[in-house]
Amino acid sequence: MPRQMQERRVALVGAGPRGTSFLERLLAAVEHAPGEAVETALRILVIDPAPHGPGRVWNPRQSPLYLMNTPASFPTAAPAGDTQVRLPASSVSRSFAQWREGHAAEATASPVRSDSFEPPVFHGVDHGGQDSDYPTRAAYGQYLSWLHAEVCAALQRHSGITVEHIQAEVTGLRRGQTGYELTLGNDDDALRLRADQVVLALGHIPAGLNESGQHFTAVAAELGLHYQPPAIPTEVDYHALPARENVLVRGMGLNFFDLMIQASVGRGGVFHEHPDRPAGQRLEYLATGDEPHLVAGSRRGTPYRAKSTALTTAPGFAPVGVTLHHLSADAVAEAERRHDVLDFSAHLWPLIQRDVLRTYYRTLERIAPELFSADFPSALDALLADTHLGEAVLQARGHRLLREHAPDVLWFDIRSLGRPFGGLTFDSAEQYQQHMETYLEDDAVTSAAGTQSPVKMAIGALHLARMEVKALISQGRVSQSSQISEIEGWFESLVEGLASGPPLQRIEELAALTRAGVVEFLGPEPIFDVDRETGCFTAESPAVAAPAYDARWLLEAMMPANRVQLSRSPLVAGLLRSGMARPRELVDASGAPRAGKGFDVTPLPHRLISTDDAAAEEIYVLGLQLSSVQWGTAIAAEAGGDPESSARSLADADAAARAVLAGPAVGPASLADPAGPVPGAVPAGQASDAGPAATGSLDPD
Repeated sequence: MPRQMQERRVALVGAGPRGTSFLERLLAAVEHAPGEAVETALRILVIDPAPHGPGRVWNPRQSPLYLMNTPASFPTAAPAGDTQVRLPASSVSRSFAQWREGHAAEATASPVRSDSFEPPVFHGVDHGGQDSDYPTRAAYGQYLSWLHAEVCAALQRHSGITVEHIQAEVTGLRRGQTGYELTLGNDDDALRLRADQVVLALGHIPAGLNESGQHFTAVAAELGLHYQPPAIPTEVDYHALPARENVLVRGMGLNFFDLMIQASVGRGGVFHEHPDRPAGQRLEYLATGDEPHLVAGSRRGTPYRAKSTALTTAPGFAPVGVTLHHLSADAVAEAERRHDVLDFSAHLWPLIQRDVLRTYYRTLERIAPELFSADFPSALDALLADTHLGEAVLQARGHRLLREHAPDVLWFDIRSLGRPFGGLTFDSAEQYQQHMETYLEDDAVTSAAGTQSPVKMAIGALHLARMEVKALISQGRVSQSSQISEIEGWFESLVEGLASGPPLQRIEELAALTRAGVVEFLGPEPIFDVDRETGCFTAESPAVAAPAYDARWLLEAMMPANRVQLSRSPLVAGLLRSGMARPRELVDASGAPRAGKGFDVTPLPHRLISTDDAAAEEIYVLGLQLSSVQWGTAIAAEAGGDPESSARSLADADAAARAVLAGPAVGPASLADPAGPVPGAVPAGQASDAGPAATGSLDPD
């Protein structure tokens, strides 16, 4: 590099999946640019205390008991398949499935050299297998490590580009005389760096507790109890849970299954398979006696439903054969033309509900035609075609249609499916456990049936519709009030509970643990409290006639809240405090302003907007902190997915990369230290001996 060549610095804060996607998109922009892509020297500072590439969530050194919640064919951190039509691939672009296929032979390889930036490949990490398998999270972490290392090496092969890795937490960011000043570490030994542009790819960050969490924290300290607040599963000490004691668990989403497996197999227990038994009953758990007794509760009273085993790699992550007939582009455009702004309940949910019903009954008719009259298909289509019918009228006429054309078939209510025990009461805890065993076994059977299950096919249609809604929200076409009151209010929890669950294996294991008495369920709408007389936490369900459970331990099986205003990250809190960033303000149905979950940002590429409404900062935002302008920001990009919906995170990274490559709007800033590497930095291609400095940025699932 000529000494007189001016250098521009870009600080990438967060080196997990979103940060890695940004680097891969930057590489693609450089490789596809005509002529000389880099007119000035470009120094990229990659800053994260966690392993660069996987971050903390996907750290390859984590327990092999943790599984992904998507099959190997789904996730990617770089464009693959049809996505490359809109987002041209770089020279190293690979999806996880493509990488895994190419690295299958390395499953038992020895660790790589200690001077390589890529972490070692550990024995036991599953690189092989089918695309329909649910691999370990450690395996996906290996993919991210590989992609990150390959991208950085390829970037440095281009003249004028330098990539340096810094394992530290960014604790502060402020405007400098020119550009920005970043603070790394705490005040005692803080390091300050200069940058012209900043990319925030923070992922999951520490968050403050709600009122309930604060209360339980104080009570635990006062009474000598144990309270585990929401946390990333890899950072919870499950080994500390007491054997043969009640442990109250709040939440039965995806984190619950990590707790469940660590409290069983992680304690030495074994699942014995009986292949001759049906799904849901095939596994028998052989306990060691060292397991805690998990007493779990959630609002719906049940865990997330298992994903179907018969899936396609087509965009939408839905069972083969599922299509959206009513929620079409034409129907949405027509609603928008007539009503200006889309309201979820008025304009979108009626179309979604009709697609769910159409999918359910067409599947049932295909597998059991004897239940239906010959006129049923046309009668159903006519009923669903009348979009003026409200939900209650649609249901009433649906009941009438079934009485006439399929008297032995029940009306399918997708909302009730989300709360299967809503409105029911139970005479004892034992009765509720029996109902839960049946529920889990039935969920396993329907998941194993795949495309032969009307329920799972209907859920697939619901999920496919979710991806369309995600695109509409990102495009700003859905009213803010309905996003708050309807999508966040009830639709999000419905679709997550039905369509975002674990692999079938986890539900079968949970059924076995329930039969073995290791896991017990509280019931719907549980109440978690404290009893000062006994000095214990308590939990009970108003729907179950049983005494309250008591325990010395209470564990929140959920991730930290994704709200920038609740963030305990010094970086995020400092940006809000200084006014360099602000939460996006939304307006609810009453017209009252309400702070959104994420930052206020410009349209794509998303840049921070400060409180003084000045020109947008040269600070780009990727990932979870975009949750005020997007929906489902924690979901990984889908291999072959649409950049407007299921591969949106790649489109965001691509836009940010192209803007960064073009340079700041005002022009590059002069640097205080234009020559020499950053103190503490590691050139790409070398490993750092420095461990993580503090909790900091990492990226989501």
